[in-house]
Amino acid sequence: MNRNQIRFLLDEDTSHAIRNGLRHRHPEVEIRVIGGDGVPPIGTKDEDILEFLEREAYILVSSNRSTMPMHLEGHLQKGGHISGVLLLRPGFSYREIIDTLELILFASVPEDFRDQVVYIPF
Repeated sequence: MNRNQIRFLLDEDTSHAIRNGLRHRHPEVEIRVIGGDGVPPIGTKDEDILEFLEREAYILVSSNRSTMPMHLEGHLQKGGHISGVLLLRPGFSYREIIDTLELILFASVPEDFRDQVVYIPF
């Protein structure tokens, strides 16, 4: 695993159309979905997802704007660190979201999002 490469983990409520669209454009990019092999199962608590993100250096893509920021704050207060959380803004098309993820892939490094919640599209 190359820790200098951005890797995405999509939460269980994020449309697979986002994963499929980004994978279609860039099949070499690692994009996993909660509930898949080797990642947390569907229904995993936010706190456990954050632990996984810290261990495995994924950036989470989520629409969980209600609880994830609060749980991330708690995780950071305990001394934890993650590669970042990208929260999806409502009302944007899949194409706009995929375009933003593509921009992140090629104009960023993982450290740009460390321990942050960033709302996308920008």
